[in-house]
Amino acid sequence: MISIQQVKPFTNNNHASNKNLPPKAKGKKGLVDIIQAGTRKIWDKKVPGTQMEQLQNVIQDKYGVKFENYRDFHEWSIKNYAQFWEEVWNFYGVIHSEPYTEVARRKGDSLIDIEWFSGAKFNYAENILRYRDDHVALICVTEDGEETKVTFAQMYEEVRLYAAAFRKAGLQKGDRVACYMSNRKEAVYAMLAATSMGAVFGGPLPFYGAKAVSTIMGIMKPKFLISVDRFQFNKDELNILERLPEIVNGNECIEKVIIVPTKESSKLKDISAVNNSCFLDEFLEGGLTPNGDVPELVFEQFPFDQPVFINFTSGTTGLPKGLIHSAGTFLALFRDFGLHCNLGRDNVTLAMQPVGWNLWNLYIGNLALGTTLLLYDGLPTFLSKHAFWDIMDHYKVTFAFLVTSIIDTFEKEGFLPAPDCKLEHLKMIAVGASPVKLQNVDFLLQKVKPDLFVGCLYGATEVIGVFSGFDYNSPVYSSEIQCPALGVDIKIFDEEGNSIVGKPGELVLATPTPSLPVCVWNDENGEKMKETYFSKYPNVWAQNDEAWIDPDTNGIIIIGRSDNTIKQHGERFVSEEIYWAIHDIEEIADYIAVAQSNTSGDGRCILFIKMKNGHKFDQAMLKKIEETILKELTIFYVPAVILPVKDIPYNLNGKRMESIVKKIVNTNIIPEVSNVRNPECLKEYWNIPELQNF
Repeated sequence: MISIQQVKPFTNNNHASNKNLPPKAKGKKGLVDIIQAGTRKIWDKKVPGTQMEQLQNVIQDKYGVKFENYRDFHEWSIKNYAQFWEEVWNFYGVIHSEPYTEVARRKGDSLIDIEWFSGAKFNYAENILRYRDDHVALICVTEDGEETKVTFAQMYEEVRLYAAAFRKAGLQKGDRVACYMSNRKEAVYAMLAATSMGAVFGGPLPFYGAKAVSTIMGIMKPKFLISVDRFQFNKDELNILERLPEIVNGNECIEKVIIVPTKESSKLKDISAVNNSCFLDEFLEGGLTPNGDVPELVFEQFPFDQPVFINFTSGTTGLPKGLIHSAGTFLALFRDFGLHCNLGRDNVTLAMQPVGWNLWNLYIGNLALGTTLLLYDGLPTFLSKHAFWDIMDHYKVTFAFLVTSIIDTFEKEGFLPAPDCKLEHLKMIAVGASPVKLQNVDFLLQKVKPDLFVGCLYGATEVIGVFSGFDYNSPVYSSEIQCPALGVDIKIFDEEGNSIVGKPGELVLATPTPSLPVCVWNDENGEKMKETYFSKYPNVWAQNDEAWIDPDTNGIIIIGRSDNTIKQHGERFVSEEIYWAIHDIEEIADYIAVAQSNTSGDGRCILFIKMKNGHKFDQAMLKKIEETILKELTIFYVPAVILPVKDIPYNLNGKRMESIVKKIVNTNIIPEVSNVRNPECLKEYWNIPELQNF
């Protein structure tokens, strides 16, 4: 913990109640007001011949309807969601062996109590592997400087080899295959091989330590585990091999451990300490016939709701939940990457997230469109200020998703394209994972590429697919989600469950969609699912996010997580509103704000500040922060305590960990965590006198 005795915290003692606030504070000004004041139209072009336009024409001709704009099309897609998903199925030619008899048959009141495409039989992997030619499917690049290109034909043969080995080793329908590795092609092969025969695929992020991974293995109970020996991330060397004995030897369910050697020298390592382990080559050789041939790849046929993925939540508030997703999830990915992003055979998608983050599952859907995936294994920013954009330019990336915190870092640290980096092929950047700031959008359009389509993307661990959509032929307003995804009925509810527009409230989904999970793993009676997502409002899915719909543009703004709510002076706001206000203070590198409550139920806001190198936190900086918040918001928002820290905790997906810091300042106990990438900084938030004096 750093010394803060020289700093006098701001306590708002003169403003203990609203009636004592000065006149300038009356009339709440919050995040929505800031966005409305600064928002502008950043895209208003027409792109003819998109896949969305083609599908619109099919539907208009078939059903005798007329869509004047995207809003009309979206309205039709939610009112007629069964017909919409049927048309997506037909438009993209889902490969199947048995036809469906009914598109959406309700089995109960819940949004997930739907039997999609009853009677149909198909295979997830077969639909992903529909292209089998010499077009490049995967470009695999590592921080080590290695580059490999894999064609669709080669990928099919690799999956065939993996499937033969899994089948020979005893993998069956319903078994689990766990993956614990960085962003490599072997993960793609293993997943497609496993799902070709009805197994379930998933695993933890490769950054997790042995204890956290062992916990997930204990929940998942996989028969097979495929991993790597080591990998490099942001110049740091991570040794996976040394973690495996604790993970594997404590989970007897794992019958075979397959280790992918990243270097030839790795094959000389002694792996005897890892029970039932072998290197990849030995495992694959086991699937060959006696004369050395590879058996044909068999795509077992299953119904729509056959489980294929198990994705784990972060476990911040308890044990991770395993969310089960069905074989039909690729249908939503046709919508997301085909209809909304207009990606196809001539495009390249940047895919930087490994197994363990559901974006990995999303990116795989690009392969079904014939789109090339650039699998970057690592984070290239340490190479130079230009390295990230150079890679995007060199590999002709068309579409990329970037986490909001990454854009913040690029902006603060000056990670810009080099003068000769034109990014000619880059058409769209989606930004998300936490609320997008006006400054994030301005940075991309002013410093990266002026004619770029910049869209705010909204999704969640809970879905294979996303909640938001893009339309190249509709206006985009800075920092607003342009539109809900087709077939997704987003509403904002007040505390009584009334649908509202132009006011902040709880974001809910009111129409079934096949991108939602079918169940929670080991939740036999459905209580975990019901409590987490269906307990707030009847018959709608509550995503636990606070949002606002712009009544003029129909755009959506995600204000923040509902559990990031702060109450102070009788006013209610979220952490992100503070972040918006202070983002442009150039001396500040980072920040985190949380709520603290006392035994009397009173609340206050605590703001922690990380200063840039060469700048110090003193009374002048304290005053600047207070005055900036007062100017941008109102005095209601000025934190009761503002303190300096050396670092801000983030989870492995790049999100600030308000929930952990909130727990520390309210209990003075540092919880045991597994999903924080810099856990050593948590001690800075513990046992601070100013935090206990409340």
